[in-house]
This record gives sequence, C-alpha cells and structure tokens, in this order.
Amino acid sequence: MKPISKSIVMFSGYIALGLVIIGLILCRLKKKKRERVEAPSPCKVASVDDIVDTKPSFTSTDFKTDVSKSDYSIYSTESAFVPSSLVVLTSPIISDLKFEDLLSAPAELLGRGKHGTLYRVIFENGMVLAVKRIKGWMISTDEFKHRMQRLDQTKHLNVLPALAFYCSIHEKLLVYEYQPNGSLFTLLHGKQPRRKFEWASRLKIAAKIAEALAYMHRELYVDGIPHGNLKSTNILLKNNMEPCISEYGLMVMDPQDPSSSLNGLNSMQQQTKGTSTNGFKADIYGFGVILLELLTGKLVQNDGIDLTSWVHSVVREEWTVEVFDKSIILDGASEERMLNLLQVAIKCVNQAPESRPSISQVVSMINTIKEEDDKSLVYEP
Repeated sequence: MKPISKSIVMFSGYIALGLVIIGLILCRLKKKKRERVEAPSPCKVASVDDIVDTKPSFTSTDFKTDVSKSDYSIYSTESAFVPSSLVVLTSPIISDLKFEDLLSAPAELLGRGKHGTLYRVIFENGMVLAVKRIKGWMISTDEFKHRMQRLDQTKHLNVLPALAFYCSIHEKLLVYEYQPNGSLFTLLHGKQPRRKFEWASRLKIAAKIAEALAYMHRELYVDGIPHGNLKSTNILLKNNMEPCISEYGLMVMDPQDPSSSLNGLNSMQQQTKGTSTNGFKADIYGFGVILLELLTGKLVQNDGIDLTSWVHSVVREEWTVEVFDKSIILDGASEERMLNLLQVAIKCVNQAPESRPSISQVVSMINTIKEEDDKSLVYEP
C-alpha cells in the first residue's frame, strides 16, 4: 500500500473512532436527561430535609419561632393522599376548614421524627396551625377514627386537643393549634439563651403534667389508649407558659421497638429498662425521664451517656447533690424537696414496669412536695 493511501486509511480510522466516542457520549447525556424528566420531582418540603437532619434529632414536636413564611406545602408527589374529607372535631377554631385549603396553604417544615413530620401551616386570614403527618402507622381507618373521636371526648386543660384529622390507608394528618412558645425540651436544652427557669416553675410544670396524664390514664384506660410517646419535646408551652401534653395517643407502642417513649435509647437498652406492652407503665417511665430533665437540666442522651444511667451511678456513689442543675441550686431551691422529687423520678424509671408507681401515686407524691414548697414561700421572712 502506498504511503498516502496508508495515511488516508489511518486518518479515516481516527475519524470513525472519534465519531463512535462522540456518539456514546451523546447517548449517555440523552439517557441522563431522560432519567431526570421521568423521575418524580421531589416535594417542596423535601428540599429542606437535609437542613432539618443537621439539627438535633427529636420527634417532630419541637416548634421553632424563628421560621419565616415560605412556599412549602404539605402536599408532595410522595404523598399517598386520596380524595377524602377532613374530619373537623368539636372545635370552633376551624369549623369551615377544607382538606384542599390545608394542602394548598404555605407551610414550614418544623422537624421530622421516626414516625412522622411536623409542619407549621399559615393561612391567608392569619390563622396558624400545626399539622402532624404520620406515615407507616398500621392501624385500620375505623380504629383510627374511633381513637380520634374518643380522644376528642376526653378534654383536659393541659392536654393539647386535635382540631381535625385526615385518614387514608397509608397516611394520616392531625391538625393542632400552633403553640409559638415551643416545648419543654427547647426551654431546657435550646441553644439560644434560655429564659430563667427557676425551681418553683419546674415543680409547677411537673405537677400539671402529672395531673393531666393521670386524668387521661383514668379516662382512657378501658380503651387502652396511653400517650405512647411521652417526652419533653411533646410537652408544649402555651402563651401563658402553661404546659400541655401534645400528640396524646398517636402511636401504639411496639414491644419490640419502644424507642418512641424513651428518647432515642437503642433497642437493647430499652428492653433492659423494662418497657413492656403496657403503654401506661411506659408513660410512667417517660414521665420519670422528664422529671430527671427538669432536675438535672441535662439531655436524655449526651455523647452516648444515658441520663437515667448517669443519675443512678451518681446516686450510688452518694454524690447526689451533683445531679441537680446548678441554676436551681443557685436560686436557693430546697435540697430536701429536690431530693424528694428525685426519688419520685427514680421510682418512675424503675427497670421493672410492675414496680413503677401508678400515675395517681405520682400525682400524690408531687403535690405533697409542691405543698411543702408553697408553704415555705409563704413563711419566708
């Protein structure tokens, strides 16, 4: 073959190879473009999920007050919402609210938990509601409706009632009045400079939570409806800083996975701490943990250290005074009454459920401590 012909063949080969490579690149780009078009667009709320995940993990009832209005929506392409009515319960606040209004209103994602997502929904008339969206709760529609209607019949000043609900096979929505003062968790552990939280206020909150829980247990025991997920993020603060228990009865305890009531302990720890199928006794444990938070000012889980285990270890070493939050000691709180409340908390978090006191016994013990504290204030010179 002549040199010129040989060069032409080689040159043609390079051109052909280049065209093949270009063709492959174009096919790849076309395929990626098609995948983007065919893939369902992410929901608007999902665009901030990564941001939410960087915040402290807690079940989604920890309201924030610094969230601005945005164009987020409860509805998303991931939703399994089907045409259905929003069931408005016996509340005049939202008597004319429609399901479509709820889905179309701007909303803010407040947080995500293991069992659901919480939104703040803002309406044109200025009304602000909190909406809990629950996924994966395997409860029948009839049972869920009966539960919500039964809860609506059981009113207490310190229990936040649901205003409305929506129920389908795969998803459920609960509508509440928004509480802008946040939760007990935020008051105790929030990163922002916290307001003064003296001993008398802590004792008052403990007493009111106990009384509200006792009322709910008494009224709903036959129905088998405990709270099921009692913790400081589910204790909200009203405008007058009155505590109210939120999300009562929204989750049935799973004996193999009782994490909802124990604020993030791993399952092995939870089972050794004796959480049983008796959700009412699990509520006692959860309340005991709240008492420990009030007394110590510490997180339930901090750098792998479990609060209940830490308290037990300090008490065993007879360094009990080291347990208490220094701020309430500096306020001049009675060490005797703090120790008495600590004993109540320790009884509540007993590993054996059957050894925990009833909530009525807890109320009696706390009220005795509170009466002694009130008398000391009256007789102070």
